[in-house]
Amino acid sequence: MTKKTSWTVDEHIQIRFVQPDDDKALFALVDENRTQLEEYMPWAEDTKTVVNEHRFLEYCQKQMAKKALWPTTILVDGQVAGMFDFHDFDHPNHHCSIGYWLGKRFQHSGVMTRVTEATVKIAFEELDMHKITLLAEVENEASNAVAVRSGFHLDGTLKEHIYSAGKFHDANIYSMVKNSEA
Repeated sequence: MTKKTSWTVDEHIQIRFVQPDDDKALFALVDENRTQLEEYMPWAEDTKTVVNEHRFLEYCQKQMAKKALWPTTILVDGQVAGMFDFHDFDHPNHHCSIGYWLGKRFQHSGVMTRVTEATVKIAFEELDMHKITLLAEVENEASNAVAVRSGFHLDGTLKEHIYSAGKFHDANIYSMVKNSEA
């Protein structure tokens, strides 16, 4: 996909491919933010130990080798702050989707918007993508705001599309096409 393993977003933010030794820091962040993450991220309920996180990161490495996943750890001033990924690659049609989460203490300062804007450029310029999609539960105001601020177009709402926190939720689907970048 790309030979680089890390990217500087700005003077405070860096992203780099996940590594199995990120397990302790990422698990600590998940555990610290468990209540908020479980509200929107079904996987948070299953991430109970550092071993769970380590297995997930090893899975990520295997998926990267297959060019099926582009997972990164977000660092803010050197601290692990969350994750960002491209997934659901459709290489023949040059499409992929975005996923992300950020620890609460790093939220509401523009970090995820800056990461999303930077990674969209990477997807178009380095990963040869033409279209990127982003799903956000309708109730997840912060995630919807990231999509809008990053220049994504709201394509519509998918009824009862995401199962989290014990029930189905409607999801907004956003997209960005390479030539329509903001």
